[in-house]
Amino acid sequence: MSIEDNLKVIKDAKLDIELLRRKNEKLCETNNKEINNFIAVITDAEEMLEINLKESGEKKLECKLGYCSYWTMPDKWEYDIPKLINWAKEDDERQGRYVKVTEEFKKAQLKKDYANGYLNVAIDDVCKEGLTITKQKPKFNYKISGGI
Repeated sequence: MSIEDNLKVIKDAKLDIELLRRKNEKLCETNNKEINNFIAVITDAEEMLEINLKESGEKKLECKLGYCSYWTMPDKWEYDIPKLINWAKEDDERQGRYVKVTEEFKKAQLKKDYANGYLNVAIDDVCKEGLTITKQKPKFNYKISGGI
């Protein structure tokens, strides 16, 4: 098959997929409406359960079918990291206990400097120190003009 034949096969298959998706949407529309109705019923029933639980003053209500209850939730912690780091650095013991210092290598800067010829050392020397550069195969790609 020629390139044109293969592209036509792909284009036709994509069009068939879109047509089937539209058909699915129409066929599933009724079911989706019913699902949404059931979701609304569940939401209403959940609200009534919570109202019953609140009015009872209990933490848990049980019956033969199950129960409803309030879970004890842990406290929510929100951190302002820069302020906390400054607080921890005010005291040597706190700094050692709460502050972790990390180093990060600026990979993007190395690539940029190499591409622009700004490296003061040969790239071979850098490669010996922990960099491996591997050429990659080109990635296959295609485009069909005129829709889909």
